[in-house]
Amino acid sequence: MEPLLSIIIPAFNIEQYISRALDSLINQSYKNIEVIVVNDGSTDSTGDIIDSYVKKDNRIKVIHKKNEGVSIARNTGIHLAKGDYIGFVDGDDTVDDDMFETLIQNAINYNADISHCGYKMVFPSRTDYYYNTGDIVIQDNQEGLKDLLKADRVEPGLWNKIYKSSLFEDIRLNENIKYNEDLLANFYLFKKAKKSVFYDKCLYNYMIRKGSAATKQVSKNKIVDPILVLEEIKNSLEKGTDLYEIAYKRYLGSLIGVCRNKVCRSNIEYIYYTKEAKEKLKEEYLNNKDLIRGKMKYIIYGVVYLPLIFNFIDNIHGTVSGNKYKYEVK
Repeated sequence: MEPLLSIIIPAFNIEQYISRALDSLINQSYKNIEVIVVNDGSTDSTGDIIDSYVKKDNRIKVIHKKNEGVSIARNTGIHLAKGDYIGFVDGDDTVDDDMFETLIQNAINYNADISHCGYKMVFPSRTDYYYNTGDIVIQDNQEGLKDLLKADRVEPGLWNKIYKSSLFEDIRLNENIKYNEDLLANFYLFKKAKKSVFYDKCLYNYMIRKGSAATKQVSKNKIVDPILVLEEIKNSLEKGTDLYEIAYKRYLGSLIGVCRNKVCRSNIEYIYYTKEAKEKLKEEYLNNKDLIRGKMKYIIYGVVYLPLIFNFIDNIHGTVSGNKYKYEVK
């Protein structure tokens, strides 16, 4: 008998997009699914649209609740899920028709606790692939964590993965974290998983639009949460290990990111966070020189001691490389 897959969708005020997300799930080649849509207090017609799909397809279930944020919405879905595996889709994204069949088959064939794939960012005028080589990578516990934390090929989001439901027996998303909550949850899920399989084929469609998470303006949570997440991950790992060094480097990168952010540097509301990040970087630079090497050493020195020169060079680099406009939606 085919295993049941529970797919959880948090939905908040996405009346323009929820239909295409649900259509992409109804059309999946893998049919033994339950779709749990958590309507997180939408004030537009999102809830009505979901209700109409519930009437059309008995695999779709909906929970209407007050607005409490995406992590609580996902946790609500996890609590109700009956599947052997659990997956997630954002309500404004879509998935290729064979995505979940592929992930299920890989999970079974390789006896993996987590099965995941690549993704593509779909802009109004272009599509960026990450990375679509077709490689299959078998990851033991340590390799899975290493690939997740390095983030050079494995996406830290929840939405391009399926998990054995048993992984969630004692794991939930941190409901106080608004950004990078996916990475934090995945860290604990991969830490618990004995084996994972990654298929580098872009089967998930991350839709970039104005107002999406990737294009939202700066906020306190967007500044602070990534630092808190990486600090928690770093502090839970053993010093002197490869995993600790990778997490530590990413933690430093999150602090540098605040200092590089133009809004944080110039807006009186956020300039405090820039100063705080610089103080933390200075402390790390002075006390952990054995861990800060190569390019990272010079970047931190520039951020802390030569900020005007660093900012000038960084702005030029961002313009020339195109990174400055990576998520811009025109």
